[in-house]
Amino acid sequence: MKFKQFISSKGPILALVVGLLYGIIVFFIYYSGYSAVPNNVDELPVTMVNQDQKSNTLTKQIKKALPYKHIKSTTNLSNAKKALNNRDTFLIINIPKNFANDISANKQPNLNFYINESNQTSVVSAMKSTATTIGNTVQQQIGVQKGTLLIAKPQLESLQQQLKQDQATAKAKINQQKQVISTAPAEQQAALTQKLEEQTNQAQVKAQQTATEKKDKIISNAQSQAQPLINNININIERQNKVDTGLNNSLAPFFANLSIYLGSLIGALILYNTYAKFAPQIGRFKAFANLELTMFLEAIIIAGVVSWAISAMIGTGNFGELWLSHLLTIFAAYNFNSIMLLILGQVGTALNIFLTMLQVVAGAGMVPVATMNTFFKSIHSFTPMYYGITNDFNAMYGGTTTSSLWYSFIALIVGIIVINLIIVTFKKQQTMLRFDKLG
Repeated sequence: MKFKQFISSKGPILALVVGLLYGIIVFFIYYSGYSAVPNNVDELPVTMVNQDQKSNTLTKQIKKALPYKHIKSTTNLSNAKKALNNRDTFLIINIPKNFANDISANKQPNLNFYINESNQTSVVSAMKSTATTIGNTVQQQIGVQKGTLLIAKPQLESLQQQLKQDQATAKAKINQQKQVISTAPAEQQAALTQKLEEQTNQAQVKAQQTATEKKDKIISNAQSQAQPLINNININIERQNKVDTGLNNSLAPFFANLSIYLGSLIGALILYNTYAKFAPQIGRFKAFANLELTMFLEAIIIAGVVSWAISAMIGTGNFGELWLSHLLTIFAAYNFNSIMLLILGQVGTALNIFLTMLQVVAGAGMVPVATMNTFFKSIHSFTPMYYGITNDFNAMYGGTTTSSLWYSFIALIVGIIVINLIIVTFKKQQTMLRFDKLG
């Protein structure tokens, strides 16, 4: 066969189209999906817990300095910690009781920050950075203010006494001049009185300016001397659901579900071929029932072995929760990938790969849902990988496994099975790709 005929046949043309589409579309998916970081990090909710009424001004200053749009305020630290564990908030800033009194008494109070590390690495990193920045700012502000007050207070008191003496002296001098004016001829007294008032006003303005300049100079010098005294607040960052250092650990839930899903993608293709083979022999509904039963049994086995291996590698995690989470994820992934296969045959795998790429972003393994753009926010609850990753964060590192999450996942699986059953009902013959016909 001549090269011209070879390259112009269906196979090379299809390969060219696939290469172009995947190169452009997959890049666009990731490029647009991850543009949320750090642009949309300010969408993450944080909580301000002020347990000291005397620190209301400080609370307002901290809230104003925070780079987040959604800042909750409360005095109940216990409820705030529950919200943190539920991932309803991502950072707690706590001003404890007697904070202001301890500063006044020259004690070293705590400024507390609580971070849930069982979250996406981008979230944890942003919250730690915020805690460090806000903590250092508050520490410096209060330290300088306190040091300035201690240093400047004696000098300001001395200045105030001096001003009182000057005022008393000026008042006595004015009274003397008034007595002199009273002895002057009557026709001169009005002019002399007016001149005295002008001189008095000028002297008062000049005295006020001099006092202000001296006061500013005292405070400025005191601030310079107060810089070494800033370490009078203890910045306490408490890590909830601690995760060992390393990107491999913080991304483990994402890696686990991506690997499981890719295996399910290939597995679904293989199982579809088996279904297509047996459907004409035993009937498509019976073949579909066998397909679902096989998927479920294989999900049990694969989830058990994979969960054991993952637990051994990361050295942590609740094996029972991991097994259940991975079982549901694999079963959901099998069925989810079967939708396109049942409609288009093996060609559906090409679309399933695109759907997998979408789930890499929408699954919230790298960035939280709160920071996603509108498109990925709208599809995340329809993707098996989202539930698998969220459940794995809970199983590996801790967090509240809310019933609503499990119910939603099971409801999604049932919905996918129903869709597949509808397709089987109307799709009486399977579309099988013949690679030998691509020439």
